[in-house]
Formats: sequence, structure tokens, C-alpha cells
Amino acid sequence: MLSQTSAFLTRSIRQESRLLSHHLVRGGMVVLMLYLLMLQVAGSRQMGASGLRLISSVMSCCYWCLTLLGVMYFAVAITEEKEEDTLPLLRMTGVRNFTLLLGKSLPRLAVVMLLILVAAPFLMLSVTLGGVVSEQIFSSLLGLMCYAFCLSQVGLFASTICRNSSNAVRMTFLLWVLLEFGHWLFYLGGLAGAEWLLPLLQTLCMNIAGFLSERTMWNASGIYLMFDRGESIWHPQMWWHLVLGIAFFGLSWRLFEGFNQAAIAQGATASSVVPRGLQQRVNSVQSRRSWDAALEWKSWQFEAGGRTRFWVWLITMPVFSISLVFSISVLVGDYAPAEAYAATLMTIGPAALALMLARLFGNVFNREIYQQTLVSLCMLPMSRGVILWRMALGLIPSMIPPVVCFGLGVMWMGFYYPKFLTEAFEVVIEPWFWAGLGWVAVTVHVGVLLSVYFRHGAMLIALVLCCFVVPFMAGILINIVAYTLLGGAGGPGDEVVFRYMVPMAAVVAEAVLCYVAQRLILSRVEEVAAK
Repeated sequence: MLSQTSAFLTRSIRQESRLLSHHLVRGGMVVLMLYLLMLQVAGSRQMGASGLRLISSVMSCCYWCLTLLGVMYFAVAITEEKEEDTLPLLRMTGVRNFTLLLGKSLPRLAVVMLLILVAAPFLMLSVTLGGVVSEQIFSSLLGLMCYAFCLSQVGLFASTICRNSSNAVRMTFLLWVLLEFGHWLFYLGGLAGAEWLLPLLQTLCMNIAGFLSERTMWNASGIYLMFDRGESIWHPQMWWHLVLGIAFFGLSWRLFEGFNQAAIAQGATASSVVPRGLQQRVNSVQSRRSWDAALEWKSWQFEAGGRTRFWVWLITMPVFSISLVFSISVLVGDYAPAEAYAATLMTIGPAALALMLARLFGNVFNREIYQQTLVSLCMLPMSRGVILWRMALGLIPSMIPPVVCFGLGVMWMGFYYPKFLTEAFEVVIEPWFWAGLGWVAVTVHVGVLLSVYFRHGAMLIALVLCCFVVPFMAGILINIVAYTLLGGAGGPGDEVVFRYMVPMAAVVAEAVLCYVAQRLILSRVEEVAAK
């Protein structure tokens, strides 16, 4: 068994190491580290403890890069075998479940470990900038590796019990949220125990919340940076992530046979979910009713879910928002004011809109490409651009429920505070508001562009690039240019420049970026259709 496991691991590592995307990711990580180092050196004169600031920035980047890879990369370890009908072939070679799980998880973990080691030399450079000792670096690297091991096994567990990659990615994300931020549920339970005069429940929930909070990577990364000389480099968070990783691997091993029996016996088609209710409803719709807008109807019915899902979301979002605030107010024993309900509606609406944009527009072309149906669509007697535009147009009505939820919140807030509508109107007429909406459009276009190249995680990568990486880098660079090279701002014309000219130039640049992204999407579709 040991020789078989070793051979399978060696083969898997060789396959993973040949992928060009892994080398590109590591190269991008090096470029990001160099950029952070350049910014830190350029601003070292205005800041103290530059090394500590550098290691804090590098740790934040590594944390989010690992999380992004864990959600996208680890979660498809087994599901990609199910979708490609290769899981039965692997079992025909005599590979055991234990060996299969090790062979699919450890090579991916090794790839991520190499990504962590890319940041190690830059962490060493932080010692020369001051404010950092070598033990902090080793402790931070160990913490990242233990976190990567835990995340890999969480993704492996989700990939084992889910039928396809989309569900596995969603489950991995939910499990990550519970692991990193689930302690807030126990804090809420502690508050409820204090309100209900249950000291035992309050003490228990608060102790559990504190225990879990100290062992999350989100909080532990800050503990590593407050290192004292002579302190052990091994922290409780590392033990916690190692134990969790082993536990999730044991669950994957125990549940593998039961959850994948159909896929092993007959292939991925045996484990696919057939939406019978939707299929019957589609068959009952007469074709002449959707003949004039067949492509729009196809996206609306099969991607967005049709009328049923539309009305479900339209009713569920406001009801869920109001019920959430009401339940929390009952738990803490204090009735929430009206603005709390309005603010919740105004928060859940945009959040749901972002999720729908990511899910629908990230799948509409991706699914056609990888299900090999895009070539048939391109045979229709119309241009490729018209086909893609009409497919995307069918998704627009599904954006109405979150907009309605947000609008209800605005109306509720305006009813109790009439000045709110005036202030909201002043925000809407600001050029930066339209520049922000334009950047949302850029993010969606970038996500759609990546979705025609990558099979999984395109919208997530676009979100990280457009909403975190680019604004973070641009903000620091503008700050250094304004306050280091130009000697600061504050002239009489600065308000006109930064309030009107800069956002209007940004709107024009965003329109150009959207147009370029559309042309690149069309070019990729032409390339795929020609194969």
C-alpha cells in the first residue's frame, strides 16, 4: 500500500507541477511582493517600524491569497474527477480511498506551500527595515502552513460530499466563514444568556467564543506580529488547524464511498441532479411564446431560474431582512429602532445583488463553453456579439429583487427621516458615485472575461483584483505621490480636480475598459467556436 500511495502521489505532483497557471500565480505573487516592498521603502521616511508594516502587509496578502486558492483550488479536487468521468478509471487501477484522497489533496497543498515560500524572502527583508525579529517570521510562516493544511482538508471534504464543483466551492466558502467568523454566533448566544438571566449559558458561550476567536487565522496573524523574544514560535492556533485538518480528512475518508458510489459505478452522469420540476415547467411552455426571444428566454429560464425563483427572491429578501433584525432584538431583549430594519434592507439588497451578478454572469458563458454547447449556439444565423448580448440580457430581470429590497430600505428610512432622501440625492449626483457604479461594471466585465478562460472561480478572482488589490495598490501609490513627491495637497484647485475631474476621467477609463473586455470576450468565443 505504501508503494502504491507513493507512486500515486508522485504522479499527481508531476501533473500539478506542469500546469502553467501555477507558475503564473507564483510569478504574480513575486510581483505583488515587490510592489509592497517598493511602497514600504518609498514611505519609510514618514513611517516608523517599516519592517513591521511590511510583514503585516505581506501576511494580509498571503492570508487572502490562501483563502482564495482554498475556496477555488482545493474544493475541486474530487469533483473534477466526477465531472470528467475519470473517477471510475482511477478505481479500476486499484487505488484505495485513502490513497486517492491523499493523492488529490497533498499535491495541491504542496503547490500552495510553494506559494507561501515565495513570500519568505520578502519577510526576511523586513528584518533589515527594523521592528521585526526572526522568530516572528518563522511563527508567521508556520501559522500560514497550518492554515493552508486545514483549508485544503476543508476543501477536500466539500469536494467529497458535493456532486459538482459549484456546490463544492459554495460549501467550502460557507465552512471557511464558520471557521473564521463563527465565534460571533457564540458571542450572540452569550448576550442572549445575559439578557435571559442565564449565567451558565452566558459563561459557556463567551468561553467558547473566546476560545474560537483566538484560534482563527484572522486574529492569530496579529498575535504573531506581537512576538516577544524568548517566546515559543508554536501557538495554539497551529494545533487547532492541524487537528481540524486531520478531522476533516477523516470525515472525507469515512464518507467517500457513500457519497460517491454512483459516480464510481456509472460515472458523473449518475450523480448529477436532474431538476425535474423545472424540466416539467419548461416542457409545458409553448415554443411560440419564446420564439422571438429564444436566447433571452434560455438564460432567464435555465440560468436565472425563471418566474418561480424570481418571485421567491422578491418575497424572501425583505422577509428575511426584517426577520433577522427582529430575531436579534428578541435575543438581546431590546427592540430595534426603525432605522435598523431599513439599514438591514439596504445592506442585504446590494449584497444579494453582488452574489447574483457573480453567480449568473460568471456562469452564463462558462457553462456553455465547458458543456460544449457554445458551438451550437454560434451556428445561429446572427453575429457572435448579438448572441452573447442576448444571452446576457436574459439575466437582467433577475436583478430586480435585490434592487426592490434596497428600494424598500430607502423608502423606510426616508419615511422616518425625511432628510435622508435629500442626503441620498446629494450622494447620487456626486461624480464619484457614478465612478463607483462604473467600477462595478468593470468588475462584472472582468469576471465574465475570466470565466471564458477559467472553469472555476472567475468572478471571485475578479472581485479580489478589482475591489481589493487594485484599490489598495492605487490608494497607496496615490498617497505616496501626493505627499512624498508633490509635498502634499491642499491647494485651492484640489477640490475641483479630485471631486470632478478625476472621477469623470475614471468614468471614461471604465467605459474603455468595459469595451476592451467585451472585445476580448468576443475574441475568446470566436476562438472556442472555431475549434
